[in-house]
Amino acid sequence: MGATGVNGDGGDASPLRAFEGNITPPRISPFYTAGLVLVTFVMVLLPAVYIGLIVLVGWAVAYHLKHNAWILHGPTIHVAQFLLYAGPGVVGVILVFFMLKPLLARSAPAPKPISLDPAREPLLFAFVSRICQLVRAPVPSQIEIDWEANASARLRRGLLGRDLVLTIGLPLVAGMNMRQFAGVLAHEFGHFTQGAGMRLTYVIRQINHWFARVVYERDTWDLELERAAGSVDIRIAFVLHVARACIWLTRRILWAFMYIAHAVSCFMLRQMEYDADAYKAKVAGSDAFENTLIQAQFLGVAVELAVEKVRQSWTARRLPEDWPALVAHEAEALPAETRAAIARDAMSSKTRLFDTHPCTASRVRAARALNEPGVFRLERPARELFAEFDAACKRVTWLLYAKYFGLEFTEVNLVRADEFIRESLATRAAGEAARKFCGSVDLALVPLFTSATLRGLEGSHCTVEGWRSAVERTESLLRDAERVSEECAAAERRLPGLYAAKYLAAAGFKVVPNELGLPPDAKTISEQRAAATNAIWAEEAKVRACAAQLDEFMSALRCRVFFALRLGSGATGAGEARMAQEPVHPLLGTMASLGNVLTLVHEVRRRLIAFVLLATNHARHPDPTVVEAQLEKLAAELRELLELIHSRLGTAPYPFPHPRGQLTVADFARYEKPCTDQFERVLRNAEAHVEHLFTLYERVVGEILCAAARAEAALESGTGSTPAASTGSDGSGTLCGLVG
Repeated sequence: MGATGVNGDGGDASPLRAFEGNITPPRISPFYTAGLVLVTFVMVLLPAVYIGLIVLVGWAVAYHLKHNAWILHGPTIHVAQFLLYAGPGVVGVILVFFMLKPLLARSAPAPKPISLDPAREPLLFAFVSRICQLVRAPVPSQIEIDWEANASARLRRGLLGRDLVLTIGLPLVAGMNMRQFAGVLAHEFGHFTQGAGMRLTYVIRQINHWFARVVYERDTWDLELERAAGSVDIRIAFVLHVARACIWLTRRILWAFMYIAHAVSCFMLRQMEYDADAYKAKVAGSDAFENTLIQAQFLGVAVELAVEKVRQSWTARRLPEDWPALVAHEAEALPAETRAAIARDAMSSKTRLFDTHPCTASRVRAARALNEPGVFRLERPARELFAEFDAACKRVTWLLYAKYFGLEFTEVNLVRADEFIRESLATRAAGEAARKFCGSVDLALVPLFTSATLRGLEGSHCTVEGWRSAVERTESLLRDAERVSEECAAAERRLPGLYAAKYLAAAGFKVVPNELGLPPDAKTISEQRAAATNAIWAEEAKVRACAAQLDEFMSALRCRVFFALRLGSGATGAGEARMAQEPVHPLLGTMASLGNVLTLVHEVRRRLIAFVLLATNHARHPDPTVVEAQLEKLAAELRELLELIHSRLGTAPYPFPHPRGQLTVADFARYEKPCTDQFERVLRNAEAHVEHLFTLYERVVGEILCAAARAEAALESGTGSTPAASTGSDGSGTLCGLVG
């Protein structure tokens, strides 16, 4: 959406007219000055100590090779003598190499950022320049945009430059008003008002990042050293293992350095946050400070929810074309109790040693103490600062999906933002409908409908009295059903680990006691295999028993849903012939097909962890053919289950729009990409079936329950169909008890 009626020429409608006066810079606190000195000293000292360690190791190696050559003296040189002399040299050279590597290696290149053109976004650039003028910070030479709910400013040319780059996360723009956004920008530029502070921020970030790479980053050299130590002659391997131990010890020392540097730098960063917060309060006002911080918290939670929405939608190869709009929607749609909990948690948090920011409560108290009215109080949507906001959002969204999510997609896969948000609202409504009908009972454990149960209901006579009876029965049975559902879910959660233990033990691997659900007294491989087999039998029996205990509740629930849908549609008014011709709900057939295979999909899911663990530990086994035999056995089981799923699904059509056009549910369930390795092909296909079919099942159940909830609302208000009462064979007016 463009900025209609807003431009950068200072017209009456321009937000640039909303700035009222200038601000005075806040006073630098003593903590800020002390922190500046301390952090500068420590952040320079620790890398110097690291370089000193490298020099010390190199000197020790040279000293050993020069002064301990006497080890090789004698009429003959034994292997032990050679290793005693050459071993420390090899270890030292390897250690020096791995210590120098982080100094020389470059980070992996990041995706090219998206930069905005000042000629195409004049108002935004003028707005940013005005805030820089207020806080007395250098004006950024470049403005970049990304997909995060955040904003940041950095030095582009390093320590000695004043060339700033501003990065704006478009979800922040989509979810805030201009006053909040102005405060965020003032905060970011507040970090760069002092030359020393500006450069110190750069030093802190660079050194902290470098320490993290030294301690945690691994590459092919690390992996090759590990592989070589496990595959060469035992005498050479001993030297390599000693080298690995020295590298590990060095990294532990640097780990301590990293935490010292992090603790000291965090103290300074917190003081800098207070200083930058003062600029935020002076520009946007102390009264807007708190709601801006809390809104940023809401957007952070919304990002996590949006990621899950994208993950789920990608199972159907559909993606929202506007990521910032989706994040803003998720933030706006947060339930009142969730918003209150987020705000309460933020205001009750405490500042910890390694926090880079003070806790929200401390920042809010400091801003309130300033009692600043603010010089910019306009609360129009921040997106109006952009002339081409929708186009910018789409560019950011493409980069997010392609570079960071690693998805292969085209324009065909993208769904309009408003359509996707409608679907998101429908998903939320489906969750509310599920809570209304079945509380916390997990309908993925026992199918809502199968072909058999649906056929039984289609021949029944529906009455309002029968529907009311079903409502009463579901509500009276709900508490026990929720308890049984949780027991069933717990058993299902334990089964994948037990299957993994069974197959690992069958391949000759010993599982750590208490892991994967095995009892602690199962210590030998044979004991673990027997224990896993027995536990699988017990847990599967528990699942079947729980499903049987849920039968009465599920029977009542099916009647309630089916009767509500039929009565709400008025299909009973023209007799049984019309009932047979007109479906109660178009998705009931899909629901029945999915219900037919739900148990099989659980069977596939239980075996996935076993397959992954066998494949990843294949090379560690002294006889890989044993592992391959178990993989082949497991692959055969998975293939058989998948074939059975497809035979039961038949040609049931996929009921929603799909980028591939019309397809069956079975086609939708398959893994699309080709795989050359037979085991990978089985694994990917099994994973796809589990994810796709459970996701589709959840969506179909949600839509059916939403339709049933609307029908019940109509029946409760007296606007639904009320056919003449029909009695069942027992004369009770309901057939719910006859449908299993």
